[in-house]
Amino acid sequence: MDGLLIRGGTVVDGTGAPARQADVRVRGRTITEVGLELVPDGEQELDATGALVTPGIIETHTHLDGAMWWDPSFDPLPSYGVTTTVFGNCGMSMAPLAGPQRDEVVDLFCFLEDLPLVAFEEDVPWTWATWPEYRTALDGQPTAANIAGYVGHISLRTFVMGDAAWERPATAAERAAMAKALDEALAAGALGLSTNGFDLDRTLRLVPSRHAADDEYAALFDVLAAHPGTTFQAITRFNEPEHNFDDVQRFADLAQPRGVRGQWTAIPAMANEADYRADTLAFDRRLRDQGVDFWPTMGTRPLDLYFNFEKALTFQRVPAWNDLVNGPPENKMTLLADPAWRDQARSDWDNRKKSRRARVDHPHTLIFALSETGVGPLGISLAEHAANTGQHVSDALASWLLDNGIGSSLRALPDVHDETALAEVIRSPHTLTNVNDSGAHLQLFCGAGQSTHLLTHYHRDTGLLTLEEAVNVLTGRTAGFFGLSDRGVVAPGKAADLAVFSLDEISLGPEVKVRDVPGGSWRFSREPGGFRATIANGIATCWEGESTGELPGTLIGPRGA
Repeated sequence: MDGLLIRGGTVVDGTGAPARQADVRVRGRTITEVGLELVPDGEQELDATGALVTPGIIETHTHLDGAMWWDPSFDPLPSYGVTTTVFGNCGMSMAPLAGPQRDEVVDLFCFLEDLPLVAFEEDVPWTWATWPEYRTALDGQPTAANIAGYVGHISLRTFVMGDAAWERPATAAERAAMAKALDEALAAGALGLSTNGFDLDRTLRLVPSRHAADDEYAALFDVLAAHPGTTFQAITRFNEPEHNFDDVQRFADLAQPRGVRGQWTAIPAMANEADYRADTLAFDRRLRDQGVDFWPTMGTRPLDLYFNFEKALTFQRVPAWNDLVNGPPENKMTLLADPAWRDQARSDWDNRKKSRRARVDHPHTLIFALSETGVGPLGISLAEHAANTGQHVSDALASWLLDNGIGSSLRALPDVHDETALAEVIRSPHTLTNVNDSGAHLQLFCGAGQSTHLLTHYHRDTGLLTLEEAVNVLTGRTAGFFGLSDRGVVAPGKAADLAVFSLDEISLGPEVKVRDVPGGSWRFSREPGGFRATIANGIATCWEGESTGELPGTLIGPRGA
């Protein structure tokens, strides 16, 4: 007889209820029993003595849309207890897309998320145009974790409007066509709609969703309201406090009368952002008082960032540097030595638009980390090197790259988080965490495994969260937001998405370089996190700490209110 019996563990069921001793029986894709001393009935058995048995972890914000076609194992997510991933974020999805507009949106996707264009050209099958056709393709592409996808507003606009999506508001006919395409997508299992009110493309144009007027959002929100359980995601101008709350309020005023649930960016996490964080939380309370069901989002761990000069967003606000980094590789070293380019680069650096989190505004936090030639110096900051050499910061960086090679890298010092304050925010029943961009920015960081930091640091090491709170945040609460009512809880009748681990055995593994990206490039991954088992739809994707290679994941969607 098939199935699995997990024996001797402590069940933390994802609801916030107290942990309890219990066995868990799985038949097929479903949990069938949870109780003490269940009698074996021919199933495979897993000894969970000394371990916790929790719902599988849900990654709330990933960009695995492309990677699922060239790395369906979702490395290293199975070794960190992950059973569900959410993609289609930031207003960009792989459907609906067609014609030349598809190429333009894919180029934008690769630019904003630091992904290799060649992988999308060579490994994504592109057998679809509409979202229902995309659903058919997804059903034929098994993955290690379940996938749940938003419809990207950028993709939707360009699908309907063509090049005009980059230039103007939609006409009544175009709004109706977008509403129809969104309705078809939601009927086919999409999570909802994601929009982007923040980004620029590589030529500094506003992305298409930033041209949408209120009547367009109203038409799309009407469609969301007709599909209970679907949600809305807004990437707003979180780096610009003077605009961010207005952006969110605009969407809230349209969503509230229609009963649309949404998520928005982002709760400031850094210790030096206390005032902005207080203002953000006060604004969130005002939204709640207005009856708006909008959830702010946040990451819970400072990222370890490496900046390279192959292609990146790092210098987007410094045009000369942005053009160099994202330009032809064969021109880069020549430009770095060109006096005219140097003059323009200094001017652009000095006249850049400041941003709250732009790393170029904080050269003392940018450390010379990796050198192609070994010339160095290494281990000192860009600001320190500029002072030591008596150069402008831009010139100091250009000279260092000429000496060390364009394949060299800088490391950004991690931000300092106010963890006590963040723990209070995490406890809020209407906050989404585990926002980590898995699948994006492959050579900047590995977002996978941030959930383990919440379990180990915020609970095990500091006690800032109880065990039940930490597990609920990563599972039941998140499933509830997305309308995934059959997941996120260990209970009979629920999907058999489970994680088995001991708090003493898990850790956030060190980042490692893996050269398996199509086109011969590399990415950051992580060493396994120490989970004893990860079960997705009743099948082990991680067993005794190692990936099994199984691909039981499938497309899932909201199941209504």
